[in-house]
Amino acid sequence: MKTIKTFWQVVLLLWLPNLCHAQQINSVRLDSIFKKLYDGGGFSGNVLIAKDGQPVYQKSFGFADSVKQIANSPQMRFLLASVSKQFTAVGIVLLKEAGKLDYDDKLVKYLPGLPYEGITIRQLLNHISGVPDYLPLFEQYWDKTKFATNKDMLDMLAQYHPAPIFEPGQKYLYSNTGYALLASVIERVSGMSFIDYMEQHVFIPFGLKHTLVYTRRARPKYVPDCATGYVYEDTIKRFVEPEQHSRWKNELWEDGIYGEDGINSTVGDLLLWDQAIYNRRILSAEDWSAILTAGKPADGNSDYGFGWHLINSQGKSRAAYHTGGWPGFQSYNEQGLDQNYSIIILRNKFSPPTRVPVELIRSIVAAAKN
Repeated sequence: MKTIKTFWQVVLLLWLPNLCHAQQINSVRLDSIFKKLYDGGGFSGNVLIAKDGQPVYQKSFGFADSVKQIANSPQMRFLLASVSKQFTAVGIVLLKEAGKLDYDDKLVKYLPGLPYEGITIRQLLNHISGVPDYLPLFEQYWDKTKFATNKDMLDMLAQYHPAPIFEPGQKYLYSNTGYALLASVIERVSGMSFIDYMEQHVFIPFGLKHTLVYTRRARPKYVPDCATGYVYEDTIKRFVEPEQHSRWKNELWEDGIYGEDGINSTVGDLLLWDQAIYNRRILSAEDWSAILTAGKPADGNSDYGFGWHLINSQGKSRAAYHTGGWPGFQSYNEQGLDQNYSIIILRNKFSPPTRVPVELIRSIVAAAKN
């Protein structure tokens, strides 16, 4: 018996270093990817990559505030831009679970001043509504010295009646307008501001202590640990705040519209969020299924659920992901629905040529063993 025990002890001693070495190789490979991006000058932010809910790689790069020389750190909040949509979607789902609306209700039931009789809540969630983009209206009629709000957007749509892009349900077309309208539905149905509703009904129940709706220009207030976003100004060959940029300073009037944007969070809170999704917490199995099922437009071409793009290709593990971009910020959140991994990248340098090789990172993480 003693001989057998000793034999297995030897086997274990031989095996453990190889396992640790394999994990180390994964970490080194990941670090080399992000170090190369950082050394190229266009990458600043926080990265958290996890397997089975446990970080396998986490690192901060660059400065949250380059003027004050405050380094990025895990507790820093970043504007999520369009990654905000997955939270707005859950806000709608919670109202459905409370019996206050149904996915197939018409939009005009809750926002009666709009000229879009056929559009449903579900179609907005799935980006198959055909609702027109609000941006052309604001470009033509809005005073760009003022910040627009969701109410301003509703008033514009009601006043000018821009035509739908296509008949509701005909095809998929990504729409920021649709998710801004969903935020307004949340306010109308709940009787609360979007900011308060999301805090009380989404962020707190999901344990997201560092997540909030916050637009620092349109609704300025002191919020600690918020990263400043920077954009590259080609005329002077350096990164500046969007207000100082020749192009982006003219786009900041949009900063007051939320639902499609406007949520700030940390890499740690996003990992908690991803794990709640993987473990199907808080919501019913039926509603998680709806969130993680692609919409069904008439032409059959869609990969979008409620607030998530979905990877369901034959031969691939299922995953859900979303990107986000706004002057100064870029974000990425991916959750492995079969293999339970998370890829969370929050950046505060808006530098489109600096592409993160997500496919390579996904292959490394999917192969990792804990």
